[in-house]
Amino acid sequence: MKGISAYLGIHMSETLLLMRRFLANEFTTKRIGMQFDEWMQLLPLVESEFLSQKDLSDRLVKEKTTVSRLVDGWVKKAWVKREVSPEDKRYYHLRFTKKGKDVWEKGLPIVASADSVFRKDLSDTDERDLYLLLFKIQSSVQLAKEKK
Repeated sequence: MKGISAYLGIHMSETLLLMRRFLANEFTTKRIGMQFDEWMQLLPLVESEFLSQKDLSDRLVKEKTTVSRLVDGWVKKAWVKREVSPEDKRYYHLRFTKKGKDVWEKGLPIVASADSVFRKDLSDTDERDLYLLLFKIQSSVQLAKEKK
């Protein structure tokens, strides 16, 4: 049996944790008014003009009740507003408010700066190969998930 540190998933998880800690610290230090985790959870709203809480729950892979609490907090902070769906009054669409979009955008330079730290020792070829490998891993995981 291999030692636990020999598993690819363990190395990737450790790398992800290091990167997230680095970014969380940068967000705290720069005091943009939002934590890095909040910034990441709002990312699906940036990518979609209208998003339902169910869609957000699916994208974040979080329970509906957890997402409901998240959205309640965002609404309270005036980052997001809920709008009744014109197609089905039982559903709400989530939209950024100007305040939410402005605070979220303050995180972009921090993420860009961190990205340059992450890429510092990678050549263009290393970077291209890394993206290709990550794509292959993501595809394998998606296929395995779909087979279940």
